[in-house]
Amino acid sequence: MNCKICGSCVSNYGEAEILNKYKITYYKCDECGFIQTEEPYWLDEAYSDAIANSDIGILSRNIGLNKIVTSIIHILFRDKVSFLDYGGGYGIFTRMMRDNGFDFEWYDKYCKNLFAIGHERTKAHYDVVTAFELMEHLQNPREEFARLCSLADNIICTTALQPKDCPKLDGWWYFCLDHGQHVSIFTERAMEYLARINGKYYMHYGDVHIFSSDSINKAKFFLCCRFPTLVNKLFKRRSLLPKDYEKITGKTIK
Repeated sequence: MNCKICGSCVSNYGEAEILNKYKITYYKCDECGFIQTEEPYWLDEAYSDAIANSDIGILSRNIGLNKIVTSIIHILFRDKVSFLDYGGGYGIFTRMMRDNGFDFEWYDKYCKNLFAIGHERTKAHYDVVTAFELMEHLQNPREEFARLCSLADNIICTTALQPKDCPKLDGWWYFCLDHGQHVSIFTERAMEYLARINGKYYMHYGDVHIFSSDSINKAKFFLCCRFPTLVNKLFKRRSLLPKDYEKITGKTIK
């Protein structure tokens, strides 16, 4: 078996039980440090519910990302007009960003759109694509990330990178052994490799990662991630909520 990111040799990282029933093996790349599972035969079962019951942070995560992405667009992508939330779950983030005045659309292969109905994907290419808590789910990350890059010049995503001290499989929550959906765990080096082979500039602040066809101003990006509330006070767009309400009901909000 070779690394699914850079193609180098991998070493056995350990075994763990997922879904409280399957004992599986994890492998770590000797070159880029990427951790992958054995071929994930259990994914159909793992995705019987698209959103795991243990994902109790879904609302707070969307609220926080709404602020950060709004600030990033204001500062780094002010001239961009088309946006797609890829792997958008229930549509919470898409709805919140439309409320902020950004023409976001939604796409998710596995999950039902509940909050952004009528704003499903319509384009082949967008200015900016967001993909939150998606990377760790990718079974073939190199190919699937290339597909993501074909959708937009700029990608904003989130995933937790491996801690510097290699965690035990049962000692770091992000392996998510309970639901078995996390089959790809990245390092900064692995992310840099993906950026390089796809012709993107790459930068991250904590769990927030940005890939862009143009160079990224590090200071501005860090400012957006660290002080989003302050940044957003300086800029404002007209909410799309009244427009979306009229589209659904035929009535205007007075």
